[in-house]
Amino acid sequence: MLKRLFEEFDEDTIKLFVQKNSDYYISKWKLMAAKNSMISWNWATFFFTGLWFGYRKMIFYGFLYVLISVLFSLPIIGFFLWIAVWISVGMFGNYIYGKYTYEKLKELKLLYPIEKDFKTAVIEKGGTSIIDIILIILLSFFIYAIMIKISLMLIGTPEWDYGGGVWG
Repeated sequence: MLKRLFEEFDEDTIKLFVQKNSDYYISKWKLMAAKNSMISWNWATFFFTGLWFGYRKMIFYGFLYVLISVLFSLPIIGFFLWIAVWISVGMFGNYIYGKYTYEKLKELKLLYPIEKDFKTAVIEKGGTSIIDIILIILLSFFIYAIMIKISLMLIGTPEWDYGGGVWG
């Protein structure tokens, strides 16, 4: 996949799409392509998984991570699942972003056959997004609010005993 990225698109186009930290990603992707590997460690992905997906405009992956993270609340197995996902995303984050970059550039090339329009679309559709980070955070709050509501419905609302006192 990463070999095709560099075969089908020049480095300047990839830099236009990635924008921030493009040199980092291009060097990682070239090394991974040369080794025919999908593994390359990314600390930002490891520590800020859902937010990183949003920042890099990979909103689908961010939503998927938030949905999977619901399973992290399961007793015992949730902890091990969380560790497995955390490490996996740290290991494969660069590949996921490289694949996303390739697929997006391929899609844009089909939609905008005129080079000038293509480059403009690459700049608009690529880069980073604070808004997508906010969407991921809002989705997380929404999902967890639903989980809390369901939990309260399942266990019931406790009857509070105020102990009488002055108001009893």
